Amino acid sequence: MQQTDALVRLKENAEQKMKTDIGQPFIDIAQPNADGEQVSLESVVRNPANKYVLLDFWASWCGPCRGEIPNIKELYDKYHAKGLDVLGVAVWDKPEDTQAAIKELGIVWPQIINAQQIPTELYGIQGIPHIILFAPDGTIAARDLRDEAMKEKVAEVMKNVK
Repeated sequence: MQQTDALVRLKENAEQKMKTDIGQPFIDIAQPNADGEQVSLESVVRNPANKYVLLDFWASWCGPCRGEIPNIKELYDKYHAKGLDVLGVAVWDKPEDTQAAIKELGIVWPQIINAQQIPTELYGIQGIPHIILFAPDGTIAARDLRDEAMKEKVAEVMKNVK
């Protein structure tokens, strides 16, 4: 019974979640941005400016994902100059739909587009939006952040940034 496809997938997903739990180091992904250039998570998370990074897994067709964009924008506007970066990762979406949503929603932070299921499998994500906060050392400070909990967590870590 333990070899059934469903249980094997469940076990693999649980293992990936443990590898990407709070306190664990990031797992790198490299995918094209909106301009077609390769962007790696490492280039954003392991930054010389020692910044916190919010990583937003989303899709243009996802209502709750779109609903989080104003919250992320608020955090970006408030904390970007103080040391918070944001990177969007469009998953399970068509690149042209992602591009249209970026324009429509006024998203100004960098985006990886057309990542499909690669990052969600690496991070054990089964639903979106899924927002992860990375500490300046590249470890996961929090995951599955939404709404007020996201704002509170970012405010908490940013008060310690000099």
